Amino acid sequence: MRSSRRGPAALAVIAAAALALTGCILPPPLPGEPTSPGGLGEPQWSATEEQVAPELEPFYGQQVEWAECQGLWCGTVTAPMDWEDPSTDTIELAVTVAPATGERHGAIFYNPGGPGASGVEYVRDYGDYLLHPQVREHYDLVGFDPRGVGGSTPISCYDDPQELYDWLWELPPAPAPEPLSDEDLEQQLESAQWFADSCLEHTGPFLQFVGTEQVAADLDLLRAMLGEEQLDYLGVSYGTLIGSTYADLFPEHVGRMVLDAAVAPDATDFEGTLHQAAGFELAYGNFVADCLQQRDCPFDGDEADALEQTRELIESLDERPIPVADGRELGSGALFIAIAANLYSDAQWPTLRQILADVASGSGERAFAAADEYYGINPDGTFADNSLEALIAVNCLDQPATTDFDQVRANAEQIMAAAPTLGPDFVGLGSCAAWPFEATRVPHEITAPGAEPIIVIGGINDPATSYQQAVDLATMLESGVLISVDDEGHGQYNGGNACVDGPVNQYFLTGTAPTADLDC
Repeated sequence: MRSSRRGPAALAVIAAAALALTGCILPPPLPGEPTSPGGLGEPQWSATEEQVAPELEPFYGQQVEWAECQGLWCGTVTAPMDWEDPSTDTIELAVTVAPATGERHGAIFYNPGGPGASGVEYVRDYGDYLLHPQVREHYDLVGFDPRGVGGSTPISCYDDPQELYDWLWELPPAPAPEPLSDEDLEQQLESAQWFADSCLEHTGPFLQFVGTEQVAADLDLLRAMLGEEQLDYLGVSYGTLIGSTYADLFPEHVGRMVLDAAVAPDATDFEGTLHQAAGFELAYGNFVADCLQQRDCPFDGDEADALEQTRELIESLDERPIPVADGRELGSGALFIAIAANLYSDAQWPTLRQILADVASGSGERAFAAADEYYGINPDGTFADNSLEALIAVNCLDQPATTDFDQVRANAEQIMAAAPTLGPDFVGLGSCAAWPFEATRVPHEITAPGAEPIIVIGGINDPATSYQQAVDLATMLESGVLISVDDEGHGQYNGGNACVDGPVNQYFLTGTAPTADLDC
């Protein structure tokens, strides 16, 4: 969403405030030795036999064929392409179950974020660490790929990956127009139009049915297929929007729900972007304060000097991009992605110091490697998955885009005031500006009357989903309970903080939630 002088990558990053909600959710910390079941045996669940509308009976009455896959159970569930009109075509949902390691009490569904992250892959690769071992002893861990993502019926936006690769990284010819001028925004709109047309061409009408409300309806179907009367759920980052949307649509089926690194469901496109810009600015300021205490910090002077030097370094690449060995040129857009990608945890700060020092000395290799990894780009230029396409497509349906040029410029003033160092890289037209379908979800408050307690976790220094969003979500939910964590990082549960982990584990195991908000 930055100026076109920084290349199409700028338009691909923050579609509906989604920079940090890509599939780049860090794997959880490893709390101890993994546990695994001694043997799968046979699946211990069967679908519920609940009453649903006649047009939904074929879906809720289906028999899922479960098969063993790498020590887990895997299955495919059929869902309507459009839950508002189930007579349309159908889609498939990929689901993976890691069985409880002991006596089974139920199933906890998990989503790692995105939009675009694969729950199937997370449960397969990190299932031993997503929940505390005591919780895993008694609960199946269920990962699913939301519609449009990964192993479920996917969306696609290209035939040749080079097309998307070039859209991300190819720098426009100089001279560039004045940032946020009509000419600049027209160029951004043209870039957004290419992406929208390509997605429609390669995905077809399914492209309009991948919004979060459709995903929440899928989740209710998956609940029934696992034989669960209530949905027990852990969602991280964008996964919290899936969870709160589920609570909005199916409050009577909400079980033990934990929403970590929360997204406020009433935030507009602009408000979400403003939250993120301020969050990354805060995290970067914390990084700079630490950096100046390290011998390998590329900055000098005080914190204000370091922030000014950062801005100068980013902008210098607009005029003098750095060539790298594979023939690309590192522009300011790619450097911004490399910076943001390494602000999710203070454990990444040493890497970020190296990247900034390299760029200051004229080397862009590490920066491009970080930006490529963030977007799931393989060394050969192919993409590891379709998370980038899903990220943009879902957000385009979840939040109406701002397309009026004057409003874009007015929004930019507020964003840059809140984030003077990184804010300029958050402004402009988003990738949804030319989307072929109207948004299907209107941002709104969710109260979920009658739902069981819902634990909301917010990190005070979370760069990606600002702490204020967790406060807002917990406040609007009638049964919301807030756990505030004074720490760095994106996502707090099962990271070794007993103040967080203890109450959440107790809730999952016994159903007893904190009776008041907690400060950790």
